[in-house]
Amino acid sequence: METYQEPFLHEKNASVTNIEEKDGFLLVELDDTVFYPAGGGQPCDTGTIRNNYFEGKVVDVSKKDGKIIHKVKVVDGTLKINDNVTCEHSVKKRISLVRMHSGEHVFMGALLKTIKDIKVNKVRLDEDESSLFVICENLTWERIFEAEKLANKIIKENRDIIVKEVTKEEAKSIKGLRIKLDRIKSDKIRLVEVNNHDIAACAGTHALKTDFIGNFLVTRFNLVKGAYEIRFKTNVSEDLFELARIARKTASIIKKDVNDVPEFIENLMQENERKTTKLRELSANFVKEFKEEKIGEINFVYNIFDEVEKKQLVDRAASLKKEKTIVCFLNKLGDNAQIIIVASEDSGFKANELLKDVMEKFNGKGGGRENFAMGSIKMDFSEKAIETIKELVKNS
Repeated sequence: METYQEPFLHEKNASVTNIEEKDGFLLVELDDTVFYPAGGGQPCDTGTIRNNYFEGKVVDVSKKDGKIIHKVKVVDGTLKINDNVTCEHSVKKRISLVRMHSGEHVFMGALLKTIKDIKVNKVRLDEDESSLFVICENLTWERIFEAEKLANKIIKENRDIIVKEVTKEEAKSIKGLRIKLDRIKSDKIRLVEVNNHDIAACAGTHALKTDFIGNFLVTRFNLVKGAYEIRFKTNVSEDLFELARIARKTASIIKKDVNDVPEFIENLMQENERKTTKLRELSANFVKEFKEEKIGEINFVYNIFDEVEKKQLVDRAASLKKEKTIVCFLNKLGDNAQIIIVASEDSGFKANELLKDVMEKFNGKGGGRENFAMGSIKMDFSEKAIETIKELVKNS
């Protein structure tokens, strides 16, 4: 095990072996380090490198060609090759990442036991909330809850977390090992095993026992580019009480038992969808109605509607745009009215300029292009807005 993989070693003395300057930072190499370089979904450690003559903030750590490069922002003093320094990373960040990474292994093991077709896509760990990206046929809250429950059971049992090295050849015969052998160049492979639960190739920092994780909480999940992103936290208590507070308050508002809240909300959403569909059907009928009059050579199409769906109104206005035509629709919504203006290219008018004149007169807001513009005014000015556009067309 490398020094930087020791989970609870937070400080160490080391010697500077190389220094480069780049873009206002020092790129420092040491003969040993407690700073974990970013990799395997785990971000790098951050902290300080210092001695009696120098202090610098370590803002990034990476591994390249077997060398650990510390990106250091100088705070004070100078640093030279062969200087002895003390390395110290952020204990809070390290402990949080140890819990997160260990919790991710426990949870992934639980997912594999409850969802047979699931595969890990990638992991993105963070101090406060982390992400596990997985691929499977159908992920639901019920399936996540089942895995979450098993993960917390394993955590509570305080199982050993064992770190060991094996050869590539030995790895091939280990049952249930999570590994991508084609990505591993070295013959020696570091494995992390949650005793009798999960085993995976991993270079990250981990707890010695599962109890250190505290607990595991899935906060949300969604589908992102073909993979499910599962967001999670570890060692949480305030979050659990906050979720319980929200659940109890919601149950009180809708006058239901806490256990009945999900079903009630599902039924409410279904009913809302039915009503929305009905309103769309009614709205589609309303927008068929319009008035039309000739102003010189211009065919002026207009009407004022009450709370119809904006998309349907926009589509209807666009469909009525013919030769030498201006369409003006207003849609009353609460205290305001949406105004939509469509102008054909041969009408001699620009929709955005007509709208600008109306907005200035009635203190509204909006904008658009030459053939289409949309804005909002106070509902009381709806009739006057129509008349204003008529006058603008007549007087041009």
